[in-house]
Amino acid sequence: MDTTILEKIGLTRNQSDVYISLLKLGSASAQTIIRESGLHRSRVYDSLEKLQEMGLVSYVVRDFKKYFQAVKPEKLLDYIDEQKEAIRQILPQLKQLEGMKKEEINASVYKGKEGIKSILSMILKEKQDWYALSAKGLIYSELLYYMPNFERERIKRKIKYIRLFDSKEIQEKYIKHSLVEGKILPKDFSGETTLWIFGNKVTIVLWKQKYPSAFLIEQKEIADSFRKWFKLIYDKI
Repeated sequence: MDTTILEKIGLTRNQSDVYISLLKLGSASAQTIIRESGLHRSRVYDSLEKLQEMGLVSYVVRDFKKYFQAVKPEKLLDYIDEQKEAIRQILPQLKQLEGMKKEEINASVYKGKEGIKSILSMILKEKQDWYALSAKGLIYSELLYYMPNFERERIKRKIKYIRLFDSKEIQEKYIKHSLVEGKILPKDFSGETTLWIFGNKVTIVLWKQKYPSAFLIEQKEIADSFRKWFKLIYDKI
């Protein structure tokens, strides 16, 4: 029998073999279990002791000899419930420890138009100002059918889009959108990538290739730093 499931709930391979052997044997001595399981004597005794501590095996003494018996398989559900309850009791303490550690940096790569859509959906969920450095307006042409609905949702959620445009032509084309404000970057500052900052995320989007791609970093301190630099550039232009 495959013991993988029993191992997943916390039993070792040896403990699983001993428990299954006992289910087959009913009440049995340690020697009988050793023969049935094929395990070394010491491993059987160690497993029996641990299974008793877990409440999965009991024994009776007859004629000065121990006879072991496995609890009914249904009792395994009770065992799992006990483990869940134990976790629930210490969960508040575990959550406190989680809050004590420094925030981790999460980084992901998104490819293709569907990947860009995934990031845009994050912008809607954040419901915070969205900053774009070297904005090219390509999301409107590359995601022609997606963007009208995105824009309705952005405006509905009052998300301001603050942009540093690549050129005056792009600015004139998109500055009329609701909740959009922006300035034009000096000519030498434009490039092949666009930088998005929203919430605790920073995204670098590369459009000039067969499929667009984006590199997303999620970490509050990094996002706050980029936002500060963006505002510094914005105020100087």
